[in-house]
Amino acid sequence: MVVWSPIRFNCGRELANRFAIAPLTTDSSNEDGTAAEDELEFVRRRAANGFGATISSAAYVAEDGRSWRGIGAAHDGHLSSLQRLAEAMRSAGGLAILQIYDGGRIAKPELIGEHMRAPSAVASLRPGARTPRAMTSDEVVGLVGSFRAAAALARKAGFDGVEIHGANHYAVHQFFSPRANHRVDQWGGTLAKRMSFPLAVAEAVRDALGPKLIAGFRVTPFEAEADGYTLADAKLLCDELARLNLDYISVSLDDFRKSRPQRETRVYDGPVEQSHTPRTSPITELARVIAGRSAVMASGGIKTCGDAEEAIDLGADLVAVGRAVVVDPEWLAKVRSKREASILAGLPGDEREIASSLSIPPRMVEYLLSRPGWIPRL
Repeated sequence: MVVWSPIRFNCGRELANRFAIAPLTTDSSNEDGTAAEDELEFVRRRAANGFGATISSAAYVAEDGRSWRGIGAAHDGHLSSLQRLAEAMRSAGGLAILQIYDGGRIAKPELIGEHMRAPSAVASLRPGARTPRAMTSDEVVGLVGSFRAAAALARKAGFDGVEIHGANHYAVHQFFSPRANHRVDQWGGTLAKRMSFPLAVAEAVRDALGPKLIAGFRVTPFEAEADGYTLADAKLLCDELARLNLDYISVSLDDFRKSRPQRETRVYDGPVEQSHTPRTSPITELARVIAGRSAVMASGGIKTCGDAEEAIDLGADLVAVGRAVVVDPEWLAKVRSKREASILAGLPGDEREIASSLSIPPRMVEYLLSRPGWIPRL
């Protein structure tokens, strides 16, 4: 079966199988951006199952771009924390990949103060969102530099690679989005200019890592909201990304079968409304454009080995498993030993049991339960 076969990236690093732990927001780090012990245990227990790779919760690259209480990769003070995290992620020999991000217009005011900045002075669609100020051109260049520095810090900390979070409405996504980016300078105004920031970040990260570490990029394949970018736009971006010698491009979907990306409002328990649904899977469409120059990673709704195989049949080379490993820390071990009938179907009803039995930090439990409909309960 393909899912259990190894895969070698452009840089030469090899995954033992096609399964990766998806980046999972814990909201449980210490206030200074260092990893808390219960957060490390959450990662350690799941990585111990033998995933080919573990991708971290997104680490902020700048103090004024924090969207939750997560890990930081913003300065040398985060180095020892990142080293401990990389060690936890490698508990069964899999590769450790640090995801990095900036929040832009969806950064949290309680974490960054009143100085929210973004590509343009356009508020997010999230309830109660504040209107950010538009970044100056120098600030945009500076933020590219912050991504470069974070990648260099990841290299110093011993990670096997870095994934740029260019999806799910964070800053890199915002620069590409015509809804969020109304600039008329070199960073916006046309599709080509809206691609400038994601491509500049990808180039900076690839350069900082050097040729022997993994460089990945996570992309939302289209925006469900009206007037958002289309799958055709994302295909052009991925074509350009694949020219930069990236090792993989991850296609971020809430459900890979339904071609459903994450909505900016983060409403999970209501009817799904989106501007269009492609006839062909975005995974297939993007894989055709990438054409083997980078590996393709699929995510969203991978619950069984059959799901993983189906995603690979659509054109993916590997899959990222998220909610399934939150619910069942031993998910991969059960899949490998053909005990899928014993996989836990949802979180326990008692909040204290969720934390104690599943090694989930209490703050993360609160975060998960604040998003009704995202993870099932027993």
